[in-house]
Amino acid sequence: MKRSLKELQNYSLKAIDGEKGKVKNFLFDDESWIIRYLEADLGGIFSRKRVLIPREFLGEPNWDYKHFPVELTVENIENAPDIDFDLPVSRKYEKELVRHYELNPYWPASIAPYPGRESILYPASLFKVPKDIGDEDEKKTHLRSFKEVTGYFIKAVDGNFGHVEDLIIDDTDWQILYVVVDTSNIVPWSKVVMLPIELIDEISFIDQKAIINLPKDTIKSAPEYDPATAINAEYERVLYDFYGRKVIK
Repeated sequence: MKRSLKELQNYSLKAIDGEKGKVKNFLFDDESWIIRYLEADLGGIFSRKRVLIPREFLGEPNWDYKHFPVELTVENIENAPDIDFDLPVSRKYEKELVRHYELNPYWPASIAPYPGRESILYPASLFKVPKDIGDEDEKKTHLRSFKEVTGYFIKAVDGNFGHVEDLIIDDTDWQILYVVVDTSNIVPWSKVVMLPIELIDEISFIDQKAIINLPKDTIKSAPEYDPATAINAEYERVLYDFYGRKVIK
């Protein structure tokens, strides 16, 4: 099912044996556009604690009760390595997570490229084999915060407009599929639209912009997106027909 990351914020975490913490954020891989971790806030009134929960343990959110099931015990969540609020996630911290949750690391130790191996994930146009893969504990990862990119401007070929409002994922594999764009600064054509993720050429974290190779007129004419309405197959067909692409299956 297609889900909004913005909608999932502040859902309560439902562990196997009780309720613990709330959903505060998501971290995604800026090369593969896959959600890697849910960031949980376990802090109370007088203390602050946040931990990361790998996507392997994420269940199907309950929209009616705003619960987010995780296949972990309360004790397992509470004993997860605490992450500093002011520091980025390092590979060293991720290794601690792997040990705690008894998982295999998702990052490869090395990749021997060979002709024809241009992509290791779906869709092929997005996912490239990393060129710089190392094993340094303090290596900068490719993890990015959903909250970080929310509000980034959209840079079209003929100027800036609108901003990133939300990301839409498929909760079967936690793949980011669409960027939701609020075009509120294009008066009088203000509306919310969706862009298939493969139309994003680059996200500049220095300039805080999402760069696309389309003119503003094309995007402002895109089918309007209503956050209160479920994303169904018909809407996706209309969307991909508009952008001149086939529906990804």
